[in-house]
Amino acid sequence: MSHSLSRRDALLLPLLGGLFWEAGGGVAWAGQGVGSAAAEIALPDTNGTTVRLSSFRGKVVVIDFFASWCEPCMRELPELEKLHRQLSKAGVVFLGVNLDKERKNALALIQRFGLTFPTLLDPEGKLAETYDPPKMPSTYVVDKAGVVRHINAGFDGAADVARLQKQITALNQ
Repeated sequence: MSHSLSRRDALLLPLLGGLFWEAGGGVAWAGQGVGSAAAEIALPDTNGTTVRLSSFRGKVVVIDFFASWCEPCMRELPELEKLHRQLSKAGVVFLGVNLDKERKNALALIQRFGLTFPTLLDPEGKLAETYDPPKMPSTYVVDKAGVVRHINAGFDGAADVARLQKQITALNQ
């Protein structure tokens, strides 16, 4: 029995994938999906200390992928910092994952926006490859059991901040 695709089937796969992508709310199949266990994170922060997602089990964790070359990230980061300052008192953990290849660019961005949440460095994009963010920035909201509950792709402004805050608050009760 052959398992190869016919030419017709091979041509239909991208179309069907696009339909399922749209039906799924815009979150692609690859990488981390809503309802899946969040992949372990083991990356150095800006001080060189390895941070592991598993060490935050029992807490809601917000994982945000960003980079200095991402224009929407520049608008999102100050808002994330505000949410971090507000919600960390309730035990919510914010982790930034910077994708800049140059450490100096990541450090300059952190300083520019006065970011106080831990920023992890992923210059080779290995974690980004695992999570496969659909857009830049992308924010993953992980529940207390380590399951991805929300993926917010891109950043358009105040409505995105309000939605993110609502998602986090609902999971942190």
